Amino acid sequence: MKRGFLFKSVRVLIVLSLAIFIAVLLVKMRPRAERQERIETGRLVEVFEARAENFNMAIEAYGTIQPREMLKLVAEVHGQIVGLSPDFKEGSFVEKGSTLINIDPRTYTLAVQQRQVEISRAEAELAKFEQEVSNLSATRKIAVADKRLAESEFTRLEKLAANNVIAKSTRDAAEQKYLASVDRLQGIDNQIALTGSLRKQLRAQLNMARVMLRQSQLDLEKSSIKVPFDGWVLEKAIEKGQHVAIGQHLGRVYKDGDLDVDVRIPIEDFKWLPDEGGVADRLRVEIAFVRDKDQGPTWSGRVARIKAQMDERTRTLPVVIEIDRTPRDDLTTNRGKLATNGLRPGMFVAVRIIGQEYRDVFALSRHAVHADDVVYAVAEGQLKVKPVNVLRRFKDVVYIEKGLENGDLVITSPLSIAVDGMPVRIKK
Repeated sequence: MKRGFLFKSVRVLIVLSLAIFIAVLLVKMRPRAERQERIETGRLVEVFEARAENFNMAIEAYGTIQPREMLKLVAEVHGQIVGLSPDFKEGSFVEKGSTLINIDPRTYTLAVQQRQVEISRAEAELAKFEQEVSNLSATRKIAVADKRLAESEFTRLEKLAANNVIAKSTRDAAEQKYLASVDRLQGIDNQIALTGSLRKQLRAQLNMARVMLRQSQLDLEKSSIKVPFDGWVLEKAIEKGQHVAIGQHLGRVYKDGDLDVDVRIPIEDFKWLPDEGGVADRLRVEIAFVRDKDQGPTWSGRVARIKAQMDERTRTLPVVIEIDRTPRDDLTTNRGKLATNGLRPGMFVAVRIIGQEYRDVFALSRHAVHADDVVYAVAEGQLKVKPVNVLRRFKDVVYIEKGLENGDLVITSPLSIAVDGMPVRIKK
């Protein structure tokens, strides 16, 4: 029993001794720590190399397309609608000179014929008058000769009566005959004196008849309503068989291809437009159709004019933009294609006016320019705070005109703390 206990104790001592030996050996063989100096690493940042470029300042706005030339069809004569063109439908194309609406012309045709008869009658009366004047002139010549003879006879008989050669009654009869010839000649002269005013009156009647004929012809022409240009029917407001009155609205047609956009520009944005005159001939415009939140097809245009009166409610100035025309296919083969490639009145579009050019300007993302208009840059491993002169903030871009140099490394990483001279590292 004692020998067994002694044997176990010896085994435990041997194991403990071996463990202590191994532990001491490991401690003595461990590598020694070398003393190292602390290295400053600095913040890791992303940078953007600044380069000056030339930029045109853009002005963006929204507007609605409107026809440049709109024709409101109105009845200028009254009557029944007896004919409508098959093309007189909303959305249909109509060619220049085509007849859209016919109002019953019979009344106006009869009026033309009546005026023609009145002209013929006035011409006949004037011709008759001229003949009477001619006859009156011939009658006067006879009256003058008759007066001359009567006067001569009276003078002769008056001398004879003075010498008591003839009876006084003979002399009185000659005098009466002479006075009658004078009175007859005076009456003819009075008639001739009135011919001038009578001629003017008859000619005025003839001219009035001609004027009334022209008026009747115009009324007859107005019974057919034609289109003065190639266009599109925007509205149809009447039907065949309907009676219309003078001034009644019949429909609307707008000119093909001539479309404008009326936009409102804030007054502070006008500083980006050129200062010199004739702006409308130089400012290009990009036009995009807005479809929900997405931008659809684009067109080009130009600023046509800037209206004189400001909108008092919004403090904006109305600007009219003309959309450039594009060649349209032959209507006989591609009827219904607009010269502006699908633009229609009422469409909502976004416009971008290309304004004045600025040279040697830096364009940075908005988050790269910090409060108090400063930019963080990297130079020789340190952060440099650079005050800059901001020309414009436009969407997510800030245009800098002073404070930066070509090649400056602008920090684009967000920094919670930025101190001038603090060490930074550029992310590769």
